[in-house]
Amino acid sequence: MCSKSAYATIEPFDFSEHHSILIRARPGAILNSVRHYRLGDDPLFRPALYLRELPARLLRARPPLPLDLQDFTLLSQTNRSLVYGLKGAFWQTDYGLRRFDTPMEFLGDRDASAATLILSFMTVPATPKRTRLVTQTHVLCPTSHVRRCFLPYWLVIRPVSGLLRRRMLSQIKARCERSA
Repeated sequence: MCSKSAYATIEPFDFSEHHSILIRARPGAILNSVRHYRLGDDPLFRPALYLRELPARLLRARPPLPLDLQDFTLLSQTNRSLVYGLKGAFWQTDYGLRRFDTPMEFLGDRDASAATLILSFMTVPATPKRTRLVTQTHVLCPTSHVRRCFLPYWLVIRPVSGLLRRRMLSQIKARCERSA
């Protein structure tokens, strides 16, 4: 876990993590695979989602729909990267999601009760035939209250999220290298 105080001079985010993998494919093919990836493609996703929904079930609340990249706002797209954004009170049983139709709406939102999550996928040339796919997750909490609410959620969800992200990268690699 990276706290804002530990990295105040390096980055403005309260929480961050990154993962990467080498793939024998071109950046365009890799990013296309990222765009079409669905969390439900991973058999571990359903059990993880069940655990995430357990508090809502115990409270007899309606579990939220599972999150996927379609729930994120596409903020930026180049021939080497994709950047998505999501805002919400992720620690709530329903994620407290805020929906945005455009990057401008997302970037213009100043709701201090929601955390901002930025999810990026970048391709970096590694060798003549290999590309490194790097995924980074950054979370910004606009107030100390939001940070205190998000921290326990992050501590619980981060190991599972990291595992799912590494599995996602492996599946994208397998798809890209199979079709190459």
